[in-house]
Amino acid sequence: MKLLYISSGYGGIYRMFDQWIEDSFIDSPFSCVKVERETLPAHMHKIRTFSPDFVFMMIGDHIPTELLHQFKQEKIPVVLWMTEDPFYIDVSAACASDAQLILTIDEGALSFYKQLGANHTHYFPIPTNTHVFQKKESPHESCIYDIALIGYPYPNRIKAIDTLLHQNKWRILVAGKEWHRVLNKSRRRYRDLSLMTHWLSPEQMADIYQTSAIVLNPHRPAQFAYNQNKANVQNMSLNNRAFDIAASGGFQLTDLQPSQAFSSFAFYTHENDLIKQVEHYVKNPQQRQSVAENNYEQVIRWNTFDTLPYRLYEIVKSAL
Repeated sequence: MKLLYISSGYGGIYRMFDQWIEDSFIDSPFSCVKVERETLPAHMHKIRTFSPDFVFMMIGDHIPTELLHQFKQEKIPVVLWMTEDPFYIDVSAACASDAQLILTIDEGALSFYKQLGANHTHYFPIPTNTHVFQKKESPHESCIYDIALIGYPYPNRIKAIDTLLHQNKWRILVAGKEWHRVLNKSRRRYRDLSLMTHWLSPEQMADIYQTSAIVLNPHRPAQFAYNQNKANVQNMSLNNRAFDIAASGGFQLTDLQPSQAFSSFAFYTHENDLIKQVEHYVKNPQQRQSVAENNYEQVIRWNTFDTLPYRLYEIVKSAL
């Protein structure tokens, strides 16, 4: 099956996603040609000569609308992978009509696309790269941190960290841009608080996951002020960080009850429950290891960049 992959046009982590996706198609069920989004108009003749069975891209909002329409006119199916759902689902919705198949990273968005008239919509989470997020054969005997959180300071994350800091019991690492504005005073008050505000590579993140007793993973709220989510679609699925933590062999606590496919993941329901669970798991390393091992097995079996082409192939084969 011939696949045309168009790069997302996004920066940051998306540059890595583009590369990891392209790499995953080597020795896969697909014969893949990749075209950079910026050079797409100049390569239309090459694309017609290649005659792909379908076009695959993330979101699609950076692709000129006339080119998406052109694919449709030439009967080349477009598969859009909505990798910012549901937080920017207004953007995704604007592109949805040009797709014959929609893949979304969140199960909460499935019914939304069906209401838009999309006939083929599937849950397809961003996988983990096991060549980067690798479980160490000899894990650390002792942890550098009791609790670590990496990511943007969304309100629920700030509340969770404040709750844990006030216990004044644990070595806590918080990493991510903007946290210095939130935790500047706390940094002086709590000696066991470590703060990293510089950019972290995926490899550095993996190292933190492996040297922390508990990785805290509260999800971005569907109601966050800067979202573009007019329909208020509630996120229901684990974020890709959850899969990276699991692939690294780390133990995590998340604030979302996971679906059956990832039923082994530990989660908390409110701040008091968070304190209770942190107290329990900090004192029980063997139980942490058991849960982390189950997380690892569930993710490695199904949701990696190595398995992505085969999952995509099965969906495309049945939908197009």
